[in-house]
Amino acid sequence: MISRPDPIKSRLILHYLAKAAKKYQERENARTRLSAQLKQLKKISTNTLQKHLDELERRITETVRIENKILKAQSKEDNFHKDLKGKIEILEGKLSKYMETKEAREKRIKELEEKVSEKKKKKHEIALDIKEALHRMEKIYAEAKQSKLYPKKDLERIRKRISSLKAKLKDSKE
Repeated sequence: MISRPDPIKSRLILHYLAKAAKKYQERENARTRLSAQLKQLKKISTNTLQKHLDELERRITETVRIENKILKAQSKEDNFHKDLKGKIEILEGKLSKYMETKEAREKRIKELEEKVSEKKKKKHEIALDIKEALHRMEKIYAEAKQSKLYPKKDLERIRKRISSLKAKLKDSKE
């Protein structure tokens, strides 16, 4: 899902790798000291054996303590990573829901914009039709006025009607 490495995650991984390497080095140092102590023990005479046994016991205790400390820390880190992974999965789920919602919203906005655009076109076409009809009415009115076949009262009523239609058309444009 993620195409490029996340710098924060990379830093976290490096941090924990460094901690693990340090713990591993401590364990190896303790084992090396224990091994050296055992080699010395094999070379020692019986009169200094008690001192070396005490030193050996102390080193074994130290090694066991370090091993227990490492195991506890590893357990804590495993739990932390488990919690972190759970949180990341929750956030990824929320992000995917957000992206789906965003896409749906954008699609709906586009549909509404298209509907509005279509209505504007229709309204514009209707306005053009009305203008054309008014223009024809004006021609007919002019012809009727010149022919003098119609009473002035009727012609005046038609002129007022044409004027009111023009005013309404003008108002609807604004």
